[in-house]
Amino acid sequence: MKKTSSENRSILIWGVHPVMEFLRAHPDVVQGLYALPAFGNKPAQRELLRLAEKQGIAVSRVKDFNRHGMAMGAVHQGVAAAVKPVWTADLADIPQVWSAGGQPLVVVCDQVADPQNLGAIIRSATALGAHAVILPSKGSPAINGVIVKASSGAIAHIKICEVVNLVKALHALKDMGLWVVGLSPEAGTAVWDIDLKGAVALVAGAEGEGLRYLVKKSCDFVASIPLSPAVGSLNVASATSIFLYEAARQRRRGAV
Repeated sequence: MKKTSSENRSILIWGVHPVMEFLRAHPDVVQGLYALPAFGNKPAQRELLRLAEKQGIAVSRVKDFNRHGMAMGAVHQGVAAAVKPVWTADLADIPQVWSAGGQPLVVVCDQVADPQNLGAIIRSATALGAHAVILPSKGSPAINGVIVKASSGAIAHIKICEVVNLVKALHALKDMGLWVVGLSPEAGTAVWDIDLKGAVALVAGAEGEGLRYLVKKSCDFVASIPLSPAVGSLNVASATSIFLYEAARQRRRGAV
């Protein structure tokens, strides 16, 4: 895949699990590893330090992470790392990700603005077999340490594509052979009544506002998650996780 301009910079990530994932999966993109003086007293911390030593990555002991650009109030667990964004990919290149086999599965986020929700969606997408997450460059938060932490480091194992025009991106996915299925509480068809075993892009809307008109109109199908009358709606990250699980369930069942 060709490099994008964002791959020339590095970002600070933090937390034992996110840093560990990058040390395991992509040690070559770890530009610096930082730890508080007391870090290493717990088993998971010692394991991380052993892995860093095995990978030949030096650990710089620091008194705090403030000058490294960590978000205020971050739960850093005493460790941080500067990494290059190995997750970045161009939309035109993502067919290479699923070329090894299996039906393509892509998640599209229509202006999901909350970093915690976006990180949770990335984690679910990775866990349930998606190949990429597509985001509009306008209306989406920049990928940063908060999102990486919310994904628990799962972003190390998936591709993220930022696009200028989401509607055009959906049509590009159709040209790649994918069906585009939107998630909307107003839809009369339930997610489990739609065939998700093939090449599919699952589209989730913004918190509260849902799918924008043109995005919704560009979907081949629109589905809802039937809920108990006691619950009016689901958080976008929870709804997307259910959507992904249904796709994974159908694919597993179809493979048996």
